[in-house]
Amino acid sequence: MKNYFKKFLLPFISVIMLTVLFSCQEDDNNSIPEPEPIGIEESPIISFDEIDELTQNTVDGELNLPEDDQVVTKNGIKISRERFTYDFNAEVNSGSGVGTVLSGRLRLNITLYHASFALIRGRLTLPDGSRARTRGAIVSDGTVYLIIELGRFDRVAGIGRIGKDGNLAGRFALFANGLGRGDWTAELVNSTVPTQTIVDLIVADGRFTSLVGALQEAELVETLSGKGPFTVFAPTDEAFSALSAVPSGDDLLQVLLYHGLSGKFNTRKLLVEKMTETLQGSKVKVSLNDNNEIVINDTVKLLEANITGSNGIFHVIDAVLIPPTPKTIVEIAVETPELSTLVSAVQAAGLVDALNGEGPLTVFAPTNDAFAALSALPEGDALTEVLTYHVASGAFSAADLLEKQTVTTLQGDEVTIEQQGDKVLLNGSIEVAIADIEASNGIVHVITGVLIPAVAPSKTIVEIALETPELSTLVSAVQAAGLVDALNGEGPLTVFAPTNDAFAALSALPEGDALTEVLTYHVASGAFSAADLLEKQTVTTLQGDEVTIEQQGDKVLLNGSIEVAIADIEASNGIVHVITGVLIPEQDNTPTILDIVKKNDNFSILYGIIGSLGLEDALNGTNPITVFAPNNRAFQKNPGISMSEYETIIKNHILAGSFKASNLLDQGSVRNIQQKKITVKQDKKGNVVVANQAKVIRADIEASNGTVHIINDVLLLK
Repeated sequence: MKNYFKKFLLPFISVIMLTVLFSCQEDDNNSIPEPEPIGIEESPIISFDEIDELTQNTVDGELNLPEDDQVVTKNGIKISRERFTYDFNAEVNSGSGVGTVLSGRLRLNITLYHASFALIRGRLTLPDGSRARTRGAIVSDGTVYLIIELGRFDRVAGIGRIGKDGNLAGRFALFANGLGRGDWTAELVNSTVPTQTIVDLIVADGRFTSLVGALQEAELVETLSGKGPFTVFAPTDEAFSALSAVPSGDDLLQVLLYHGLSGKFNTRKLLVEKMTETLQGSKVKVSLNDNNEIVINDTVKLLEANITGSNGIFHVIDAVLIPPTPKTIVEIAVETPELSTLVSAVQAAGLVDALNGEGPLTVFAPTNDAFAALSALPEGDALTEVLTYHVASGAFSAADLLEKQTVTTLQGDEVTIEQQGDKVLLNGSIEVAIADIEASNGIVHVITGVLIPAVAPSKTIVEIALETPELSTLVSAVQAAGLVDALNGEGPLTVFAPTNDAFAALSALPEGDALTEVLTYHVASGAFSAADLLEKQTVTTLQGDEVTIEQQGDKVLLNGSIEVAIADIEASNGIVHVITGVLIPEQDNTPTILDIVKKNDNFSILYGIIGSLGLEDALNGTNPITVFAPNNRAFQKNPGISMSEYETIIKNHILAGSFKASNLLDQGSVRNIQQKKITVKQDKKGNVVVANQAKVIRADIEASNGTVHIINDVLLLK
């Protein structure tokens, strides 16, 4: 065997950083030099030397079966053993025998489950059929120790770790005609686990009669015998005997569910996760104590670990785990010294009952230091405002909050959540120090600062303008136009506020309706920030026309030329943007119907009659109308009509509403403002004829207040 190992190097199991010193005696009792460290750390739970010494002989309670046996009878039940087969590949890369390669098949059996490790024994089968006895341990943190005995004094000592895929890798030291070191890998070929369920194994063990009885009473045997996988913390009979009273009914069910996990959790995985949710809903804590012993919830010790069944794994524990009694958010805060200032503030604001209610709530809990960093602690309504800004409806874990990115608080405003590196920050700067403290009515996150909600503006648009000397001309104009109440209303409004210099640059300040027209062209319904306006690009004003918004370089311009000097001044009823010019709405130069009649010499008679009858306002108003306008020749066809008759006749020619000729033809007839019916038809030549007598000689003359159709006869409508 010794000669064979000059050519091949035995692999070693699992990857971990560890330092080991090995010693051997030569045939002549001269010591082999102590090796340099392998370069991988030992497990803090148990050392390599301790495992080496422990496994030199069979340990009490250890299965001691021939390698090929796969079952053992325990308490009359056949128990299949846990077994693994690996393919090895290893190479010496330093010391004696550099370049030596070894390949072979390693079979390992778990022969004893301990709280801190599982003992392993087996054989390495080399390509020539020879075997090397192998012993060692899989430590509960995933470290693997292997000792492969090649002869009386030659051996391989390895340390490594188990990967997630079950493969092993690590470093080794080879003691054979010198000292060589190298790396190895072991690929898992197959594994054999017991065919019995974890319930079968627990029943067969004989130490868990109280647990079995409890599982039967709670009707959990069938559940835990199912497909799983499950992980069970199994208290011994002595652990149950230590209870003052064994729970019953639903209390027993809750206690037992607190001993179960959904999934297969070996100690390595439990130590990595630290806090693991049970079937009962609460979490158990798995950690190492000061003596590097694995403990549950800081006090309960493992007696044996990682005992595998067909549907999961169980760990033997020395005490019954009692699920924590759920505490409310307030109770958690009261019991946490670092939250005493928060507790006092909650009491002062009268929020204790609210935070003790059913919920669920999420509370961001500032520490005492966080409150101490404030210049002053708010009082009264301000304190309530700040505290309710730390509370959201619903139970949100840190993961939930990061996914949501914002959460609306009971105060009404949002808190933002983001991750920067390994920190979770609220509102961009306040760090979550401790996350996900579960309460019976929600979740608490301890934070390093006090969240301060944005202060709502208290002054209206008019009040802001009054207090700004550079807007005094605007204030005077608003007062003159009678718009003070409108700009003091609830809103929200957006106001473009020209400075005094902007008004001074006008040739003249508008008056009357023109002033109102200009001022309402500076007001839009809704509160729009500069960013909102740039996104919209246009906004419709109360005057009715649009204002355009664009960015040129670092300037925001209205209507292409007027610069926004100060943006986003928040008011209680909207937003003010101070601007460097006065916005002038485009003038409508379209003439009114009266203008059209007055300026056309062909309507001189009609215009004279309108003036005599005082009908100018009717043809000059803002309400749309349609006028059939007889030209001078039409009146000349009808001499002898008195002015008193014309008062009625002229009204025959006016319709309420603006109608083009096509609209009139589609309708066939309409009624005038005197409710007399007027037919509108098209003759054989295509002419539009009104009231069967007057031909439209020019149609669809647009006016600012309607439409004019010139006709060649007067509509008497007798």
